[in-house]
Amino acid sequence: MKEILKTLTEAMTLPEDSYSEQDAEFLEIFIEEIEEIFVDLQPLINKWMQSENIATLTEIRRHFHTLKGSGRMIGAKSSAELAWTVEDTLNRVINQSLQLTPTIQSYVQLVFKFYFLKLVDNFKQKRVHTLDFRPLILLGQQLQQQQSLEPALEELLQLSNTLTAETVTGLELDYIEQDSLAEPIIQDTHTEIEINLDETLTLFMEEAEEHLATIHQFLDQELHQYDSYNALIRALHTLRGSSAMAQVETIFEASTKVEHLFKILLQEELSSHSEEILLLQEYREFVRDSLELLSRYSSSEQLEARLQQFNQSWDAYVEQHGDRTDPLMPSHGLVSQLLQLDVSELLDAELDFEKGIRNEFPDYLERLSEQADLLLQHTHSQAMLGLHEYTSQLKESYEVLLDKPALLQSDYIFEIYQKAHQQLIQLFDALAAGQRVGVVKQHQSILEELKLYTQYTPDLSNDLPQQDSTSFEPISNIEPEPEVVATVENFSDSADWAVLGQSVQQDRQYISSTQVNRNFDADLLDIFLEEAEELLEGIDTDLNIWVGEQENFAALNNLMRYLHTLKGGANMVQATYLGLIAHELESIYERLIQKQLVVTSDLIDFIRLVQDDLADRLQIMREQQLDYAAPYTINALKRAGQNSNFQPLPVVEAFDTESEIFSEQEVISEVIIDEIPVELEPALAELETHHDQVFDTAVTELATPVEVITSVTSQENRVAANEQDIEAVVEQTFLEEATELLEMAESLLKQWFEQRTNRSILLQLQRAVHSLKGGARMVGLEAVQAIAYQLENAFEQFALHHFNSNIYDHLLESAIAWLKDAIFNHNYQHFDGLQQSLENIQFFETTIQIPTKLTRADLFSSEPVMTFIQGDGTEPPPMMGAWEQTERLDQNNEMIRVSADLIEKMIDLSGENSINRSRIEMDLSQFSHTLVEMELAIQRLADQLRRMEGELETQIIAKHGIEHSRYTDFDPLEMDQYSSLNQLSKSLAESASDLVDFKNTLSDKIRDTESLLLQQSRIQAEIQEGLMRTRLVPFSRLLPRLQRIVRQTSTALNRPAELFVNNTEGELDRNILERLVTPLEHMLRNAIDHGLEDRAQRQQANKPETGRIELNIQRQGTDVVVVFSDDGQGIDVEKVRQKALLAGLIKPEQDLEQQDILQLISIQV
Repeated sequence: MKEILKTLTEAMTLPEDSYSEQDAEFLEIFIEEIEEIFVDLQPLINKWMQSENIATLTEIRRHFHTLKGSGRMIGAKSSAELAWTVEDTLNRVINQSLQLTPTIQSYVQLVFKFYFLKLVDNFKQKRVHTLDFRPLILLGQQLQQQQSLEPALEELLQLSNTLTAETVTGLELDYIEQDSLAEPIIQDTHTEIEINLDETLTLFMEEAEEHLATIHQFLDQELHQYDSYNALIRALHTLRGSSAMAQVETIFEASTKVEHLFKILLQEELSSHSEEILLLQEYREFVRDSLELLSRYSSSEQLEARLQQFNQSWDAYVEQHGDRTDPLMPSHGLVSQLLQLDVSELLDAELDFEKGIRNEFPDYLERLSEQADLLLQHTHSQAMLGLHEYTSQLKESYEVLLDKPALLQSDYIFEIYQKAHQQLIQLFDALAAGQRVGVVKQHQSILEELKLYTQYTPDLSNDLPQQDSTSFEPISNIEPEPEVVATVENFSDSADWAVLGQSVQQDRQYISSTQVNRNFDADLLDIFLEEAEELLEGIDTDLNIWVGEQENFAALNNLMRYLHTLKGGANMVQATYLGLIAHELESIYERLIQKQLVVTSDLIDFIRLVQDDLADRLQIMREQQLDYAAPYTINALKRAGQNSNFQPLPVVEAFDTESEIFSEQEVISEVIIDEIPVELEPALAELETHHDQVFDTAVTELATPVEVITSVTSQENRVAANEQDIEAVVEQTFLEEATELLEMAESLLKQWFEQRTNRSILLQLQRAVHSLKGGARMVGLEAVQAIAYQLENAFEQFALHHFNSNIYDHLLESAIAWLKDAIFNHNYQHFDGLQQSLENIQFFETTIQIPTKLTRADLFSSEPVMTFIQGDGTEPPPMMGAWEQTERLDQNNEMIRVSADLIEKMIDLSGENSINRSRIEMDLSQFSHTLVEMELAIQRLADQLRRMEGELETQIIAKHGIEHSRYTDFDPLEMDQYSSLNQLSKSLAESASDLVDFKNTLSDKIRDTESLLLQQSRIQAEIQEGLMRTRLVPFSRLLPRLQRIVRQTSTALNRPAELFVNNTEGELDRNILERLVTPLEHMLRNAIDHGLEDRAQRQQANKPETGRIELNIQRQGTDVVVVFSDDGQGIDVEKVRQKALLAGLIKPEQDLEQQDILQLISIQV
């Protein structure tokens, strides 16, 4: 390669190709596919060079997309990167973010010729590419970024018109240098290769035993389903590939024949008769015997002899069945046949569905339906039964969308279809691998989710004629017929809230059905339920605020954010039904913010009912780990959102006569009704006729038409101003929320950089950008929404794959910084590059050498530059520490989650620590007493020593005075001080003195220990108090549940009631509060069932229709007193007295006070 090109591409690396090691049959299919692509691509490029048709450009892009995908699948990774560069360039042209120029056309033609003239022969002969693709990729990147091309790249671009198979391009690799460097290495690696072969052979023998077990299981089955056939094909294919790697040629030859035979049987729907079963049994015995010979290090002649025995059975089978067993006959023609059908848009729907729907509805959807029907006509074979079933249900969903276009207004439908189209491509991939395709559980869950979203949606748009709500006409004084007025009023109240509320309860029947989700990840479910509990508390709080202040848009925005987060968490744990309810309820709040719904007490009650249902569903998920279907609830939410849109339209002023101009103004208003029942059409026609007559008269008598127009215009201006005010409020709320979310995301991202194994941080990041995405969608920031979506997907995949590498740290930080700049400064530069970089994130764990210096161009390039290195991904810390590189973090304000069990355990340990401290204090006290006794003993010992010393001196003097009186000049005491007895006496005195010193030392230590114990006692008391306070929770935490019980019970008994709670600021122990829940709920139910009267009785007693229940919480010393009261009829004292008389508790002549009679209730009979 030219030196200048080497210099330009020095920092660029490409993945290593592995197509030469690929299965010959797969490689053959790939070659056939690209040859078919070349046949179609050549005339398309010629046509595009002349006309620049966008449809032709889309077809060219699709072909390069296929070259990329097929190349990566077969192992041609470097050429696939080249195809991806072309595809990305054409995508930018289609999206109009890049201007189409002749240079781009020449580049596409050049890459096509490189594929056609330089690469196909390498694939056919399994040769390594002799060209370096990096300059071509660099050329494409410079065209994407609209940079001026390097002279060497311009020279390369000129080959687009002159390139032939023999042309020297300047991209040829210098193999002479590589060969000279490789010669000494080859001589030194023979021993290592032999060792690797031995290890490979050992692994092959272990793996072969597992695959033989699969074959044995297949032979034991009487009826073979498609999954057993697929397992057999995988076992045969793996045995064939692993035997080739281990260089066991005999097993490789036999496995090739048997695998080919059963692939033909599977794909041509031929049943496995006894001949094939016997042949498979012979193959199993052959492999087993060959493994036995290999384990005994037998010679190759013995292996060949065993192969000959198998070949005899094979030849006998060939004589009976002929060409079916020819290994040269292609066995993978099914995918090729399907690709020849005109279903290109259906296969590209994974990427183009949303764009096609928004730009070409309904034509695009009709084409998809036609292509799905065409695919159904060619997938009736047994091998493609799963593909046929999946396509059939997908086609039905297309037809539903054509009948119900209102479904396409939700972004959620595009997310579902993206998953569905991805699964369709996976079915094609499985078919290409030679397997019999079936609809597995993963596919079925996507189809059920799709069916659930479309099946229970009412199609109100096609039932009734619609009227343009933007046009209205002034009406003069009309006295409509009473029947028409009554009917219209009834229709305006057509949202039967009682019926909607009852329909929500009907979903309970699905708890015991098959339409439930159960397969939850235990860790994710615990995190979701804990978060959902906090979200429900916030929802109840903000809902109460909004009910009290219905113009409080901040509370509505909070409710939307809570439900948006709840929906994201539910979808993350695969609780799709719960997510759909949250999504529909979120849509209702969104319409309330935009003032598209009229707030009524019935609507508020219905919203509370649905939120109570959400709480019940979460409780069922916590107890039974299931998420059941919700068709009635979702249907009710959709009806509530559609039927409640009855806003009064602006008032139009008109004057009938000149005399009325000076007397008064007549205010005339027209109510625009979107949907009129069929039975009202005759009355409506008569009303319109009357309206036209009056209108004609009014026009002729109109005195000042200009004023009418001015009035209408002013009303329109006020409506527009109101809309602008709403948009300003929504935008301001979004900016405030975005500030908090971005600050939280930056903080969490830094935490994850230091704690990469902490999955909860990733989930919090995912939820943060998920909320940001929803807010951006609400205010129409599509670029911010796209980047937030990519970040959300990245964080979710990092958590699922336990991704711990730091290669994407700079990219993530730059994405957060870009979001901040885009939201607050409206700077959308480098959007395409950043989005492409986020899409190209690979979520598998690898060790990557990160460049030490990164420029902004590196971060936002469409293909990140990276180098793969070998290693285990770990790096030892520096020997001298890394204090200079670390920063001190202030974490005093951070909040952590601690489980209740852990708190209980810590409290127990703290109590045990206090007990141990008390025992130490007791021991120290006893030790002090012992020291006192020791001191007394030392004093006695010292006194006895002094007495012994005096007695000894007296005896010595007396003895020497008698026996040695003749030595008058001799002093006996002077010499006796050297005697043993005297020395012993002095030693005892010194020991007594030492004991005194020991005693003093121990006394000092005891005082110090007592001082430390005193400090420890104070600290322990604070710890104990703090831990006990962690168990305290506010009583207000229980209020949403109690209020929910009141609403549910009052609804069930048709007795309206409202709960009022006083003094809720107190705190109680968590365990005590949990134990209070059941009795409090029981008392509330009793208060509604037995205490409050029904509606008729309360009206007769001149009481409000809604009953009142009060809950007072008081403290009396260390006790908490809970007092219930209601405004019901109370306890009938006379009935209590009569029952007491019947039970024999009192006598008829007894005259008891009312309070005494009431006390008889608690006596058990």
